[in-house]
Amino acid sequence: MTDAPDEFPGSIRAVIPHPFGGAVAIAGFPGLDVGVDGAAVFDPALCRQTVQGLRDYGAQGLTVLVERDELDQHGFDLLEATCVEAGMPLAYCAIADFSVPEAAMAAKWSAGRAARKVQLQSGATLAFCCQHGAGRSGLMAALCLMDAGLGAQAAIETVRSHFDEAIESPEQESWLASRSSASEDDRPA
Repeated sequence: MTDAPDEFPGSIRAVIPHPFGGAVAIAGFPGLDVGVDGAAVFDPALCRQTVQGLRDYGAQGLTVLVERDELDQHGFDLLEATCVEAGMPLAYCAIADFSVPEAAMAAKWSAGRAARKVQLQSGATLAFCCQHGAGRSGLMAALCLMDAGLGAQAAIETVRSHFDEAIESPEQESWLASRSSASEDDRPA
């Protein structure tokens, strides 16, 4: 069953239960909207609604996957101020649109596996946002599921069963498959 985006507050696209407990949430960039002229605009109410919705779903932080030059600085300023107000820590881990993490980010991700497991087992929600909340956010949601031992295809199918636009490129699918076939030493604990 696919979750309809209008079931969630703001730009939250899906909240996916995780096998360790807790959940993984994917969202569009909080506050990003499209004006009547088709240009990006930033809506403070939409930003607050998204951030508060993530908090309500158990998120203790938000990982932003958008590159700084993708959006106007005003959007980042709005998000940062809204998150400070809500007590929601931000982490920036930029990934190029339709792409995959660079080697340094992938290594950092692997190093944080044990901490994420503890968070999830305590019932927390890991939250990710990119521009629309599909490609990069879906990629990272699938990677979270793979931390619990799911293979790449099962993780992709699970994420897409909650938001069918998730994981947007063949490069993202291939990268997840390559992570799934990693050596036993690199497999999730």
